[in-house]
Amino acid sequence: MQGDGRLGILCAQVIAQTGCDLTVIGHSPDKLALLRAAGVKQTALSTPELLAQLARSPADVVVEVTGAVAGLPTALALVRPAGTVVLKSTFADQLNEFDISQLVVDELTLLGSRCGPFPRAIGALANRSVAVGPLIHARYPLRSGVDALALAGQKGVLKVLIDPLA
Repeated sequence: MQGDGRLGILCAQVIAQTGCDLTVIGHSPDKLALLRAAGVKQTALSTPELLAQLARSPADVVVEVTGAVAGLPTALALVRPAGTVVLKSTFADQLNEFDISQLVVDELTLLGSRCGPFPRAIGALANRSVAVGPLIHARYPLRSGVDALALAGQKGVLKVLIDPLA
């Protein structure tokens, strides 16, 4: 799986519960440490050397959760022929160039995945099998909502809560 942002951290925790051989590739040592603390055993900082090494031993399934346009080509480089790339990302920019022939030649499955089964997700939150507390960077009262939104927009901040009752 590639991506260690908010969605990536949540997805990795759920995927890890399947018992698969999961490796999460990300850019932030702090976020990867959150994943290890949540029970995700294998994490790695994304480097060109690591990506080249992983491409030599491609995965059956690659889940792309970076939110970056470059994420899809990277995922395609990391999946084996007849493998599957799952796109959880939505991109702010358009993917202008994409060699679709790789999908055909390598007989790849490209699967878009927006939302999963909500009852199971709510159950995972209720039984605390997914750790969401570590994603909370700060809490603000409603009267400080502007400050909360400013903080939430900063790079590296995962979640900022606004409490209307505080």
